[in-house]
Amino acid sequence: MSATRPVITLPGTPPAQVLALINQARAAARLPPLAITAGLNACASGHNRTMAAGCGLSHQCPGEPDLGARATAAGVTWSACGENVGQGGPVASTPAAIAQMAVILTQGMIDEKPPYDGHRQNILSRSFTRVGIAVYRDPSGTVWLTQDFAN
Repeated sequence: MSATRPVITLPGTPPAQVLALINQARAAARLPPLAITAGLNACASGHNRTMAAGCGLSHQCPGEPDLGARATAAGVTWSACGENVGQGGPVASTPAAIAQMAVILTQGMIDEKPPYDGHRQNILSRSFTRVGIAVYRDPSGTVWLTQDFAN
């Protein structure tokens, strides 16, 4: 599958709920919706697992390429990219509990106020047209969220 081709997500999945919230915020700001792409999803998913494996909450873990290199390695062609990461929990292992935490984390990003609003700026960037969203619950119940953006 092409890295820029939209991937169909199920309405109830945690990433689909996060995407709906992001696109609702973008619509309120009169911005077009972001499209999910496979390459950015793969990039975000790999980063989630790296953070959960011991790195902790970070945009670049030791020994890990930076976001641009990770996106390129996942087959994404881009000239601008950005990333939001978050973690929360512990939560139960149910899809509903995982989705609720991912939505709470994303809503917190949307609600940021200047000058500490980098996550909100990524979500509302006119430069970005595509996104990859990964939500991962580790065995201890922590939910890891990565949103990778590109144009």
